[in-house]
Amino acid sequence: MRADRLSGRAGQMLVFSTLSLFFLFTVMGLSVDLGYSYFKKIQTQAAADAAAAAAGIYASLNGYTCGSGVTCGSAYTCADPPTSPPTTPLQAGCLYAQKNGFVNGGNQTVTLIANNTTPPNETGNAPALWIQANVAETVPHLFLYWAGSHSGSVAGQALSGITVTPATSCVYILSSSAANALTVSGAGSVTASGCGIYVDSSNSSSAISLSGSGKISGTQIKVHGGYSITGGASSTPTPTSGAAVVADPFGSLPAPTYTASCDHTNYTTPGSGSGTINPGVYCGGITVGGVYALTMNAGTYIVFGGGFNIGNSGTVTGSGVTIFLTGGTISGTSYTAAGMQLSGASTTTLSAPTTGTYQGVLFYQDRSVTYTTGNAQSGSAGLNCTGAFYFPTTSMALSGAVSAAKIAIVANTLSVSGSATFNQDVTGAYTGLAHRSAGLIQ
Repeated sequence: MRADRLSGRAGQMLVFSTLSLFFLFTVMGLSVDLGYSYFKKIQTQAAADAAAAAAGIYASLNGYTCGSGVTCGSAYTCADPPTSPPTTPLQAGCLYAQKNGFVNGGNQTVTLIANNTTPPNETGNAPALWIQANVAETVPHLFLYWAGSHSGSVAGQALSGITVTPATSCVYILSSSAANALTVSGAGSVTASGCGIYVDSSNSSSAISLSGSGKISGTQIKVHGGYSITGGASSTPTPTSGAAVVADPFGSLPAPTYTASCDHTNYTTPGSGSGTINPGVYCGGITVGGVYALTMNAGTYIVFGGGFNIGNSGTVTGSGVTIFLTGGTISGTSYTAAGMQLSGASTTTLSAPTTGTYQGVLFYQDRSVTYTTGNAQSGSAGLNCTGAFYFPTTSMALSGAVSAAKIAIVANTLSVSGSATFNQDVTGAYTGLAHRSAGLIQ
């Protein structure tokens, strides 16, 4: 009978062992597989954060408007391997996702999308551009596999935004002590439309000097020193004297780099005809006269001595142009730095780059040089430009008409006897005068 009872329980241990192992594998699956999935989830989120942040920073430095290297509204699938070095913000995001261990291939997916609309799932946040990064991975299960769960998906998502704060001023006069640092005389007028005027000169009586029927206007007019208004001159609003000194808005902008050799020497156009020039080093300057029509292709022009001179009835046109005025010695030959001179009945129609390091900068005078003749627009010369005129150690004189355009003046001193209108650039794309910051929104 005892033997019969024992034989009745035979095989029960095997059943219990099997059930115990199943339970053990399930518990191990919950702890190991789900724990590993959670670890991968953290990794995907870190990669998404890095990708969105990198794409935002790249866009803030190189162009954040739809069409300027940014394709808006369409998901971008990263290449495998990502493009390096990147040439667009979304490519930069892909590269940083890779640096964090994720590529668009195998069991991983990496996509980005950008737009200038209201960010998804956000209220009260209106960046100039947002970029969303999506990173996902299919994670295989080792223990839960035996319970029928072969794999699971984990994903991370991050959103970055670019905030643009326009400069409060479009006219900056940098001289620290000059009398008549800003001078408007005769029938001259300076209109800062939607922006202000800052004068850093500490001269107590005439850092700003208005005479004749000269007038200035802007959202605010601030001067570190004092001002003089005589005759029928006027200022709207009245200047605020004793204001704090404002830093050079382009003070941290690096000077262009170039090869110390001349691509052209004493470049001078014929008296008539037309032609096109390319970026390069122009030793002895660029001179256009007669009735010649010159086209400047996009890029940075190093005017190494001689200056940029447009006279008679010459015309110059071009977009995406930066003109760097400098001087010194190349290959044993000395070239004296000189400025911008627009004279006669000439017409200059140029625009600065809208992306890149020199976004919005049309003329850039080397801070390490100066020249006594300064920079001038005289006679009936037409100045129909878009961009910033940056002359930190030299003067600028405007005696002709400056058409209403996205123009900013940053000069050591400024004198105006003609009519000049400068419009606010709310994005900074046209004059470079805006503060851009990129950061994660979610």
